[in-house]
Amino acid sequence: MFKSTITAKELIAELKNEVDIAIPISDASYVLWLNALEQLLYTEIIQQQKCFAKSIVDSSVHLLSVCDIPVSEDESPVRFEDIYAVYVDDVQLIKSTVASGVIFPNTFFKNGSDIGLNIPEGAKDIKIIYFVKPALKTVDEGGNAREECINIPIEFMDLVKAKLRGEAYKTANEDVLAAKWLNDYNILLETFKAWISNKAAQFGM
Repeated sequence: MFKSTITAKELIAELKNEVDIAIPISDASYVLWLNALEQLLYTEIIQQQKCFAKSIVDSSVHLLSVCDIPVSEDESPVRFEDIYAVYVDDVQLIKSTVASGVIFPNTFFKNGSDIGLNIPEGAKDIKIIYFVKPALKTVDEGGNAREECINIPIEFMDLVKAKLRGEAYKTANEDVLAAKWLNDYNILLETFKAWISNKAAQFGM
C-alpha cells in the first residue's frame, strides 16, 4: 500500500484551519470521509492484489470464511467483494451466484459472508487473490483524529484535501464552495486514474 508522510490528525487539523464555515465539523466526520475515499480508491482504482494460499484438508467442505484470510495491522479485513480471483489446483474458478454455483463445477460464490466453492473431490490447494484496503482511520476517546498514516501517494494529497473540503462545505450547505472543491476533486481523480494506469503491470489480468 501507499504510505504518505502525512497523518490523518495533521491533515484534519490543517483543513479545520482552512475551511471557513460557521458550524463546527468534528474530526469524526473528516475521518469518515477520509475512510470512504481511501476504501473507494483502493477497491476501484488502485486495486493492489494480494494472494492467500491454503491447503485443502477436506475437499468435501465447500465453504471458506473470509475471516480465515489473515491481514496485517495496516489492512482492513477482507470482504467477499474484495475477492478478485480464486484458483484451485491452478484452475481458475468462475464467479457465480449461489443458485448456479451449487450446480456448476469450478465456481465460487457468496454464501452469507462466506465463500462458497464448487470444486472437485480431491482438490489440494486453493489460492485467493483479493484487493488490499487500508485499515480504517479512527478517533480517540476525545473524538480527535489519531496519528495514522494516510495511504494515498503524497503526490495526490491535494485530491484528498479537495474531497474533504467539498464534503465539509456540503455539510455546511455552502453549495457553491462545495461544488468548486468537488469539481477540483473530480479533475484530480482523473489524473490519479491515469497515474495508476501508467504504473500498472503490463502483463496479467
